[in-house]
Amino acid sequence: MLQQRERRQRLSSLMPFRLIIAIIAVASSTNNVVSSQQYQPNQQQKLQPLGDVLHLVLDKDKDKKVTITEVNSQITMLGELFQNADGEEGEEYRTLLQGVKAAAPKMFELLDSNGDGALSKGELNYVTKFEKSLKKGGGMRDFLRDVFGILDSDGDDQLSADELLEGSNTKSSDAIAKATVRFHELFPLRKTPEELESFVLGTIESIGGGGGSASLDKESVAEGMKWIDDDGDGYIQRSEVGKYYNIAGKKFLEISKTIKQMGPMLALFGGGGMGMNGGGGGGGGFKMDL
Repeated sequence: MLQQRERRQRLSSLMPFRLIIAIIAVASSTNNVVSSQQYQPNQQQKLQPLGDVLHLVLDKDKDKKVTITEVNSQITMLGELFQNADGEEGEEYRTLLQGVKAAAPKMFELLDSNGDGALSKGELNYVTKFEKSLKKGGGMRDFLRDVFGILDSDGDDQLSADELLEGSNTKSSDAIAKATVRFHELFPLRKTPEELESFVLGTIESIGGGGGSASLDKESVAEGMKWIDDDGDGYIQRSEVGKYYNIAGKKFLEISKTIKQMGPMLALFGGGGMGMNGGGGGGGGFKMDL
């Protein structure tokens, strides 16, 4: 029971991966329609960039832009697909989708760099950039190391609940500004780091990180740390961050390869309108151990 709870905590805590992974899960589930015997992608075939494939799959009305309505339609379809899935895997999917549904508006807003209420192919290209950042020398590992150092105010190579709480305080901490500058170097989702920081501050305040009466407290932060605190010492070491970064990064790259192979075929079936009535198991062979 404790192991299941920890797995649910890990799923619900991976906010940056949620929306993208769930959309990718659609493509991985297409073996209810197209079996591996029927569709064997040419190993020499050049795959399209991940962002381009996501745009192809999500843009149901083919108007060259993706709306939040189209994203929600895919989430709804996934919910219907996995609603009768049995066992631990089915529970994981449902837990993930609950988080996705909550995170989708903010993730959409983040990617919508020009604020027009729709995602263009260029804006979804940031998903491709994210994928590349996870590869060796791509920048994501260095970014996480830098953010760890920014939050580690006493320089002891571990993060306490107090340090995380202070780092998330939008009223008194400069950690958010420093981290946003580094993030903007990797993903210039706004014209300036200051514009991106404004979005980040608003997001943190919306979940209680603003330092006001409805803000996070030490107890809730400590509870949230448990999913990554493997040794249970109440601190997050660099090695623990590295471990879960490797797990999540590897799985994301595996899944992104799947959608680049299967996504074009999925789009031929009309995105979410495929009528997946196939029996058994929810996601076919798809499994995420994040």
